[in-house]
Amino acid sequence: MTRVVISGASGFLGSHLARRLAAAGYDVVALVRANSNLRRLADLTGRIHIACLDQETLNGLLRKLTPIAAVIHAAVNYGRADTKLSELVETNVLFGLRLAEAAQSVGATCFINVGSALPPKVSPYALSKHQLSAWLQRLDQAVGMRIADVALENMYGEDENENQFVPRVILACLRNVERLPLTAGDQQRDFIYIEDVVEAFALLLRYCLQAEARMNGYARYPLGSGNAVRIRDVASMIQQITGASTQLDFGAVPYRPHEAMFSQADLSAWKRLGWLPRHTLESGLRRAVAWWQNHLQETKRCAG
Repeated sequence: MTRVVISGASGFLGSHLARRLAAAGYDVVALVRANSNLRRLADLTGRIHIACLDQETLNGLLRKLTPIAAVIHAAVNYGRADTKLSELVETNVLFGLRLAEAAQSVGATCFINVGSALPPKVSPYALSKHQLSAWLQRLDQAVGMRIADVALENMYGEDENENQFVPRVILACLRNVERLPLTAGDQQRDFIYIEDVVEAFALLLRYCLQAEARMNGYARYPLGSGNAVRIRDVASMIQQITGASTQLDFGAVPYRPHEAMFSQADLSAWKRLGWLPRHTLESGLRRAVAWWQNHLQETKRCAG
């Protein structure tokens, strides 16, 4: 079996990737911390391997896991609340670079990085993701490891972190709260449903593992739906799908400094691979709303 190591496998994207690749027959190894919440991986017990990063050095751990065909780096620190800048750099830059070097040292064929499409000036998080991308471009390619850097737009879907924009609006509407303070919502962003994201990664993985003559070194892949939509239109669509009477209070929250007002993925590289997203914004949001609705009902039943 082809072994694929996924960092951040307990997170939103990482868990979806682990599930998709395990179903495709890959030998999936989830890199996690000792304090990681493995709830999202509970249904994969017996189908994937769990490797704890806190028990030994990164190089030593990867050597024990050889042969490794590919490493997908999905671990991330979004830098919220009181996160120190040094902690952000440690996770988003240094750990990613160390992981790429370790993957290279054990002979992995490819390293796939989950980057960000946000401009670096938007936030310390975005800056750190661009810094890792810059270092990955400088990583010595003498041994021929392929590096695919995926500049990810706004993904959303089932079991996303509740403080992200889409689930925050969905939950407010499902709970029919009286008022939801939002920015003016004129930012145009590219939203992509999680199922389309993991399908794109699965295709990219196959390509990186098989395309001996066509891909060498570093390549960047902007990933989104290819369509930019106003934030306020996304919120209004969620309100319509849920039938909520919640007041979407656009303009109650100021834009953050250096707010990105337009972002849209150029899908040219994906089209050459034969991939395009299958879900429209509405179909993806309907699926996400249905999941969160079931989740709230389950939570209520457990609490009762």
